[in-house]
Amino acid sequence: MATDIEAMPVEDSATEWPEDESPYVAVARVNANPQQSWSEELWAEVESGLAFSPWIGLAAHRPLGSIMRARRPAYAAAREYRGQTNGIKIEEPSIL
Repeated sequence: MATDIEAMPVEDSATEWPEDESPYVAVARVNANPQQSWSEELWAEVESGLAFSPWIGLAAHRPLGSIMRARRPAYAAAREYRGQTNGIKIEEPSIL
């Protein structure tokens, strides 16, 4: 977490943030059970239609900085390519 925006600029990825002033903070832990098995049917129905983008969510949780903004079109291009290649329409979830 940026505790001093002058010493820890979000837009300058070359600036190293001092760990004593900005320690690592775990915000969540995700545990996933192993799948029972893999099947073409399940893949086609579920996995091939999934898309991930950190920009789908609350505005307060969206990525910061120029490097993250540069990644945004790559996520969209990968989703579009995968959809075209697999012959499916990939839809992102909407925010409630």
